[in-house]
Amino acid sequence: MIAAYENSKWEPVKWENDMHCAVKIQDKNQWRRGQIIRMVTDTLVEVLLYDVGVELVVNVDCLRKLQENLKTMGRLSLECSLVDIRPAGGSDKWTATACDCLSLYLTGAVATIILQVDSEENNTTWPLPVKIFCRDEKGERVDVSKYLIKKGLALRERRINKLDNSHSLSEKSLEVPLEQEDSVVTNCIETNFDPDKKTADIISEQKVSEFQEKILEPRTTRGYKPPAIPNMNVFEATVSCVGDDGTIFIVPKLSEFELIKMTNEIQSNLKCLGLLEPYFWKKGEACAVRGSDTLWYRGKVMEVVGGAVRVQYLDHGFTEKIPQCHLYPILLYPDIPQFCIPCQLHNTTPVGNVWQPDAIEVLQQLLSKRQVDIHIMKPRSDHDKKYEEEQWEIRFEELLSAETDTPLLPPYLSSSLPSPGELYAVQVKHVVSPNEVYICLDSIETSNQHSDTDDSGVSGESESESLDEALQRVNKKVEALPPLTDFRTEMPCLAEYDDGLWYRAKIVAIKEFNPLSILVQFVDYGSTAKLTLNRLCQIPSHLMRYPARAIKVLLAGFKPPLRDLGETRIPYCPKWSMEALWAMIDCLQGKQLYAVSMAPAPEQIVTLYDDEQHPVHMPLVEMGLADKDE
Repeated sequence: MIAAYENSKWEPVKWENDMHCAVKIQDKNQWRRGQIIRMVTDTLVEVLLYDVGVELVVNVDCLRKLQENLKTMGRLSLECSLVDIRPAGGSDKWTATACDCLSLYLTGAVATIILQVDSEENNTTWPLPVKIFCRDEKGERVDVSKYLIKKGLALRERRINKLDNSHSLSEKSLEVPLEQEDSVVTNCIETNFDPDKKTADIISEQKVSEFQEKILEPRTTRGYKPPAIPNMNVFEATVSCVGDDGTIFIVPKLSEFELIKMTNEIQSNLKCLGLLEPYFWKKGEACAVRGSDTLWYRGKVMEVVGGAVRVQYLDHGFTEKIPQCHLYPILLYPDIPQFCIPCQLHNTTPVGNVWQPDAIEVLQQLLSKRQVDIHIMKPRSDHDKKYEEEQWEIRFEELLSAETDTPLLPPYLSSSLPSPGELYAVQVKHVVSPNEVYICLDSIETSNQHSDTDDSGVSGESESESLDEALQRVNKKVEALPPLTDFRTEMPCLAEYDDGLWYRAKIVAIKEFNPLSILVQFVDYGSTAKLTLNRLCQIPSHLMRYPARAIKVLLAGFKPPLRDLGETRIPYCPKWSMEALWAMIDCLQGKQLYAVSMAPAPEQIVTLYDDEQHPVHMPLVEMGLADKDE
């Protein structure tokens, strides 16, 4: 590009939409290939630099006709979109905040791109569906989709990958949940790119065979079926192994042929599963295992130890510690029960009730790989009944009990401020930014300090009982209050603060799901906190009759400065510096404050004064941390 255009001269060209061109980037003294998006004015043109994916507006003086030999090479950038997420807020368009966050996080970063294949008529539309992983400041791998969800900028959206109609399971589909760290991609893919079109053909090199449809399933919480016990009290079997706990694993002779047939089919057909990105294995999770003999088996995770996993070969019984890269989160022949049956010696108890290593060694020498006669000493129905009770029975009685039902309460009553122009005493309960605070009428604080007693001097609940007294009584018996089970926005509740006491609060949002964390706001103070479920409970109905004390107000008389040299900004309010925030806190702390309302609800704009009737924001103006706002 430099050799072709460094000494080129501008010539008048009638530019039109979609025309290819060479674009000079003035500040970098570079030439890039581009394509006209639209004519902004007679002299300004919006172009797409399709080798880097950047759109910008340039003067026509910076454009040249693109030489034909430079059009032959395909575009050097690919247009991608994150799958499994959608914009938050109920809109189908991404907010500017989400775009800025994504740009800040990814621009210039080295990332791992995993192409998500939607095999439908062997093609997909542009942009390419992908998942993106990159390193954060700690060096840890981060799923960008999860990052946007955690920031509240995106919502989960499950993606269904449909198999080709000629090779599909009846009414079945592949579903890849977002919460899994990585996707399972079983098709090798190839992309063909045409620089003149905004489409890409994704051609699958292999179609899913009928065999693969029968044995392959995506990651699922269910495991393999339990072993089928022969319907006879005595049968021949082969001892496959003896476990460290004395368990003897056997394979019935009647099932050996089926086991060999299934194993051979797996090896001959399960050629390649693709590269699996880092994956978080869970104890008890079913999987496919590539053993130390390089053959594939059905398995189950027994223990995760660092970078290795202890797995059990379900059709043979023995366990082995292998690297995580030898496991794959799919089920092989999920409809076929396990072939290996765990057994115990009848009426045989080891010395000390624990099988010692020397005793296990003797059992292994006597039984391993031997053909034996198995006598079932307990009826089969006992095993089935026990398995059903321990594994399959699900009880719903607790979900239907009245104690787990959170009554739907009305919102808290709102406190009102005096009429505009009237001076009144206030307390600042919480500072959000220098000009946004939560205040409480000082008269309410004073009136709530009295003690409610009758003639006998015995305190009791009454209509004149203060909120503080009511909360004191509730805190003494908070253990008896039912847990919170409804987490809709604005739901009233009681929440435990850092001081160990419980205060009135309301639900703001669900912040995390594993473990479940709830963002709540303390309605009498204005502050927020992210709490776990054990720090939330249902609020007694009599506490709802008190209006919420904290009132959100905007402070008048000052505004963010046009020139602010403070480098550290408030993350959620970048127009203000952290220095201005701390300065405002110093101006408010430990002082008797007064307010004058400037505008009625819902704006709630007030001017704050100290006890000498001076505006509290004046020190910020004098320090250059704020400007006057007339």
